[in-house]
Amino acid sequence: MGLPNYQTGDRNLNPRDVLDSLVKGGFIPALEAEKLLKLWAKSKEHPLTLATELSLVDRRSGNKTMTQDDILSYLALYWKTSYFRVDPLKVSLEVVGSLIPLAYADRLNIVPIELTQNKVVILTSEPFALSWVDEIKSLLKKEIEIRLGAPNQIRHLLNEIFVVQKAFKAMSRDQGQAGSDKMRLLRQGKLGELDHLIEKSRGRTLSAQDGNVAKIVDWLINFATLERASDIHLEPKKGLGQVRFRVDGDLRVVYRLDHEALTMVIARFKILGDMKLDEKRKPQDGGLKRSLDNGKHVEMRLSTLPTSFGEKMVVRIFDKNVAGKDLSFIGFAPEDLKTWETLINEPQGLILVTGPTGSGKTTTLYTTLNKVATPDVNVCTAEDPVEMEVDAFNQVQVNPQIGLTFAECIRSFLRQDPDIIMVGEIRDFETGEMAIQSSLTGHLVFSTLHTNGALATIQRLVDLGLPTFLINSSLSGILAQRLVKRLCGHCKKAVPADKDKWAALLDGEVLPMPAQFFEPVGCEECKNTGFSGRLCVYELVRMNDQIKKVIHSDVEISELREKTRGMYRSIRVNGARKVVNGETSLEEVLKVVY
Repeated sequence: MGLPNYQTGDRNLNPRDVLDSLVKGGFIPALEAEKLLKLWAKSKEHPLTLATELSLVDRRSGNKTMTQDDILSYLALYWKTSYFRVDPLKVSLEVVGSLIPLAYADRLNIVPIELTQNKVVILTSEPFALSWVDEIKSLLKKEIEIRLGAPNQIRHLLNEIFVVQKAFKAMSRDQGQAGSDKMRLLRQGKLGELDHLIEKSRGRTLSAQDGNVAKIVDWLINFATLERASDIHLEPKKGLGQVRFRVDGDLRVVYRLDHEALTMVIARFKILGDMKLDEKRKPQDGGLKRSLDNGKHVEMRLSTLPTSFGEKMVVRIFDKNVAGKDLSFIGFAPEDLKTWETLINEPQGLILVTGPTGSGKTTTLYTTLNKVATPDVNVCTAEDPVEMEVDAFNQVQVNPQIGLTFAECIRSFLRQDPDIIMVGEIRDFETGEMAIQSSLTGHLVFSTLHTNGALATIQRLVDLGLPTFLINSSLSGILAQRLVKRLCGHCKKAVPADKDKWAALLDGEVLPMPAQFFEPVGCEECKNTGFSGRLCVYELVRMNDQIKKVIHSDVEISELREKTRGMYRSIRVNGARKVVNGETSLEEVLKVVY
């Protein structure tokens, strides 16, 4: 299995090169390598991609399962080069899209990622095919530094960012040409032709068929899902506008673009979302569905807002695959999962899911309804707006302007022979009363409230004017939830437990303190944030006779908390369990508990 020196030869990487390197490193036995060689010979995938799909264990690091970065870092070191992990959020579109022609880069499977005064850093997945180096060096008049890159990351940069950069340039060129034509007609005094050009330009700018704008919008949607973003923010500013992604709860700037380009991108989203193009003075809502390059299907909720610098848009992304029939994302303790499944399978009652905006209430409700929406059950939902379309539900979009409120929807549902009713939110006395009456007449009712905790939900219902005897008769259970960042499993570190912080988290609750906590560090895998994804911390209260005796018309949260202590597991205790298990940091849980 001889391997040529990194600096010699000019050929593409083959499976034997990769397997030989892994055998020499002691990651796989020679016999297994020979078996893999026969399998890989039939595959059209790049050898590096095939290698990263292996479940290799690094015995030098405590039998840790190797990630793509670990495997490629080792291979790069073996071939006397270095590995570079691409962070698309930090790559300059101008560098990627302007130094080397796309056709040339695509043929050689190379992409420039960094430009300085003296050198260009170029990523390649073919470390033995280097005949192009002298040509590029002569063309750019700079030193060339080669880095090994993952084929999927290089493909993303070539297919997406090159295309997007070209589209941005074309948009700028069109805008510049249109601007020059307008100035020429204005100087010549041809006002009629100028008006015609303005109308023609406006129609072209806001056309749903504009190819360059369409490419940019498609890139934004695919890029956002690739980066696990929950929201896209398109924001006009005094100078350049900006595009930001919310990833794991934090906003990150992705790209800056001029006002005209931002306006066209927002217009494209408005057309796709069936929103009024010419209405920029009032907020609007819309929605659209999209199939992504990776085969996933997502639904998006669009919202515009007039600001002092122009129209701003936020695109909220819902992954339909998340809201399935699996409640594991909530992270229920076994006893709580059993309680929740008992509640949602009861024939009647009112179940409330509470928490602030963006705490995962919608995902919890949709997943729960998917679980109980069998062919012999009629599920009716009233939503504002309908965030994800599900065939198993009968979904209604409320419209207060024509009198179709949440309460009116519930009245109509009762004439539709429902088994389960979901009300988007209880905002007023009328909706609350109708939800309670529906639960008392033999229906299982789900709804949400914006409160700070499970017990605060009871006080909120009382504050809305709902009689306590109706609350006690109808309310079956309350799930209050928050989202916290999940620690990156590749870089989190253990630190000695802090007694004072532990006491502050539990606030009088009892739970043995662990010997150590875990804290974020930051690595390439988590983009140096220390976190990767989010998880739920929650408190689940099942109403029983003891809790019902505490509820009265003048009840206060402090009284509820004191008299119900020990009757349920609080959000503090559930959060502390996540800390003990090393899933999140103590500081993260402290941010969301009150």
